[in-house]
Amino acid sequence: MQIETIIIQGLSEGGRLQIPSWGTFYLMEKPARWDAVTNTAFPRGKYVGFTPSNTTTENSLLPAVMKQMRCSIEMAESWIARKVNQWQSTLDSGSILWLQGLGSFRKNGTFVAEKNNQFDHYSFGFSTVMLYALNEPSALESKVAASLKMVTEQRSEGLKAWRKAAVAAAITALVTLGVYQSDLRTEMAGWFAPGRIIELDHSDRQPTAPSILDSPVEEEVETVVNTSVQTPTVVRKATATKRYCIVVGAFKIEDNATTLADELKVDGMDVNILPGSLLKVGLGHYLSREAAKQDLAQIQSSINQHAWIYAY
Repeated sequence: MQIETIIIQGLSEGGRLQIPSWGTFYLMEKPARWDAVTNTAFPRGKYVGFTPSNTTTENSLLPAVMKQMRCSIEMAESWIARKVNQWQSTLDSGSILWLQGLGSFRKNGTFVAEKNNQFDHYSFGFSTVMLYALNEPSALESKVAASLKMVTEQRSEGLKAWRKAAVAAAITALVTLGVYQSDLRTEMAGWFAPGRIIELDHSDRQPTAPSILDSPVEEEVETVVNTSVQTPTVVRKATATKRYCIVVGAFKIEDNATTLADELKVDGMDVNILPGSLLKVGLGHYLSREAAKQDLAQIQSSINQHAWIYAY
């Protein structure tokens, strides 16, 4: 059982409650008001107040405590006195005493009521709202003013930058809503990367039949036979092949991939160079993943322990 609950119940019923050796809690009627210090608007209602008094002897909590605990008056007085001593010990230690639903007591004994706690049933549904004064510009107004200043100072490039920003913002909003999907890449804050020219076609033309160029282009490796060292080359083929190879290296520089492929080719291995963001040097042409798994362990132990199976 919490003593805060009993205090709130007593305030709701009588509007005033005294605790011996501590003070008096009471409800005070306040109109709707504006706090200029915290920029907070308070609705009309009854708010909790407190008057400290160490000489208070009347105990308004006794009937409620005796009813809740079903005990004698002596036990109820002892329980209340123990709670008050705990409060005083908390303040003496330099900590803040927090009473849930009522407020808090500072180290010097000052009571600060909860802002959203008011007991007026006619104010049900209203709560304190933090607002900004009309003479203070908001963050959005500051950003717009800075942007307009930028356009004024750089008029030649300003309009172009604004158009790019508008297009980027529109595309970002549509992609977020799932209405428009595109592979266009934008930079931070919705700006296109400098130097890129992007043309958007919004005409209502009918979709054309897919051509052979629209079909998935598959990369196939074809080796060129020479009298000395055979260097593998990459050939684009428009036929779909479901094959697998074991990749033993991925390089960003083409010379590095070619060098490794030449070394493996000299050892008599079937080498493939697969294109992509990284040139992948693969071994073998497997028709299934299970067939590639049979040679994966041997290649990892002899060539590269980080080799993996790649489908192309």
